[in-house]
Amino acid sequence: MGTLNAVLIDVGWGDSILIEHEDDQGGYHCGLIDSNDEASEKSSFTFLRRHFEKRGIDWRNTPRVLDFVLLSHAHSDHGQGLKFIMMKFGTRQFWYPKSINWGGQIDLIRYANRSSNVAHHQSVDSSKILPKWGEVDMEILWPRHDSLDRRNENNNSVVLVLRLGQNAMVLTGDAEEEVWEQIAGNIPQDAVFFKVPHHGSVNGTFGPGGSTPWFDHCPAAALLGISAHVRPYSHPHQPVIDLFDNHGRDYYRTDLHYHLNFATDGVNPKVMYSHY
Repeated sequence: MGTLNAVLIDVGWGDSILIEHEDDQGGYHCGLIDSNDEASEKSSFTFLRRHFEKRGIDWRNTPRVLDFVLLSHAHSDHGQGLKFIMMKFGTRQFWYPKSINWGGQIDLIRYANRSSNVAHHQSVDSSKILPKWGEVDMEILWPRHDSLDRRNENNNSVVLVLRLGQNAMVLTGDAEEEVWEQIAGNIPQDAVFFKVPHHGSVNGTFGPGGSTPWFDHCPAAALLGISAHVRPYSHPHQPVIDLFDNHGRDYYRTDLHYHLNFATDGVNPKVMYSHY
């Protein structure tokens, strides 16, 4: 059945997630969700370059190393590094949600239109059926085709489910409580890893009256991962950490555990973390 890995790269702030799948025939597949790289600091690019070189991948002479690149939503701390990533590594697919707020997304789409480094690009929502990725099934829980939040770009975040065998992983972007009030009941009960929304901020977890929609529906055994955004927002927020501690939940943070690798062979999940 192979393996599936989701690596929350410790980029210091914002998000960047490497997705890897090795199928049972030995084939290697990889994708990337988000990159907050700046001109002066390229944390995700540096991680990917070193990682691919360690795997023996000649990325400089491989036209499209990545199977897909996904922009979770149109904020610079998630997307401003993606153009450079696609220039250097190339991708077969570039996916993004509908948005009205960030000119950087328009620039990414223009680049995808003209560059041979990007084979295909399209906006995605829950009505889109994504192709099977090796032995991994992919499903979009959010946004819906008729939803576009014109006030809060976080709520246009793509919520993506990856499933290998008996295990699912849920990657949440920065979706806030308004989203979870609508889709919390759709969280797969075979989820073994759940990325805590919006870097562990209060508005990603708590709803009106202190309700906790996604937390109430997330399987108790699922490992929780937090892509911290310590500067300048002090995410994760302490009330979210207190919630996890009070319920005895297993959680991991990039600001404490560095690069977080959530892995499964379709039956047995595990987590690893390191400075590399």
